[in-house]
Amino acid sequence: MNADRLFAAVAGAAVIFTTLLVVIIATEPSRLQRARAEAKGNGIERGASLYHDHCRSCHGSRGEGVGQLGPPLANITFFTARLPEVGWPSTLEAYIFATLEHGRLMGTRPIYAGNGSTAVMPAWLDRYGGPLRSDQIQAIALFIQNYEDSALGRITLEPLDLEEIQPHDPKILSRGREVFIRSCAGCHTFHDINTAPAAGPDLSNIALPASDKSESSEPENYIHESVLIPEATIKKEYAEQAKTSPCGAILTIKELRDVSTYLLQ
Repeated sequence: MNADRLFAAVAGAAVIFTTLLVVIIATEPSRLQRARAEAKGNGIERGASLYHDHCRSCHGSRGEGVGQLGPPLANITFFTARLPEVGWPSTLEAYIFATLEHGRLMGTRPIYAGNGSTAVMPAWLDRYGGPLRSDQIQAIALFIQNYEDSALGRITLEPLDLEEIQPHDPKILSRGREVFIRSCAGCHTFHDINTAPAAGPDLSNIALPASDKSESSEPENYIHESVLIPEATIKKEYAEQAKTSPCGAILTIKELRDVSTYLLQ
């Protein structure tokens, strides 16, 4: 009797184990697929944060490009014509990786092509003197590639109903004001700062749309382009002054963002 019970217990355990094993095997592909999708999503999210910190000043906060400073990364041209344009023989993924890792020594379009002493785009990988690790490069590449479906019209992104942006941090505005007074007020007026006739245009209304700004350029991107490439957009009435008094403030990325926030308050 004891032997029968033992046999029944072993047989029952074997059935349970076999059933569990079959369920695991049957569901493993979908589990792996979900895990891969989750890992990719996490990588894209991380890449978005890194892109915001390191790339948006030249390529725009939504990959729309910044005038002559950096080309768009979220349009159909990048995903369909960029590889033939540069003669790249491999995949777009490999091109994005190589460009992020090594940078670009020269431009391939009639836009900003460096200042003669620096590369158009610096190397970002730490192995080549940049600030980012290979896993961070991979995350940014994932984020850029994630633009493809919307760029090619496969999906339509619905606008989000976000809460109204709160007023800017007074500390940032204070830092931005200091940057403006130190680096910009010699040539520009901004409300109560430097009200005397200036060599450059009045920036008091720079946050408003203007026909002389770069096409499809948001105010923040327009400021970045104007600081980094002053000759990109010059108002006609200041063309002569620009020849004799060239502009070009030397700012850190943090200072550029602070002064942009101050000017757009």
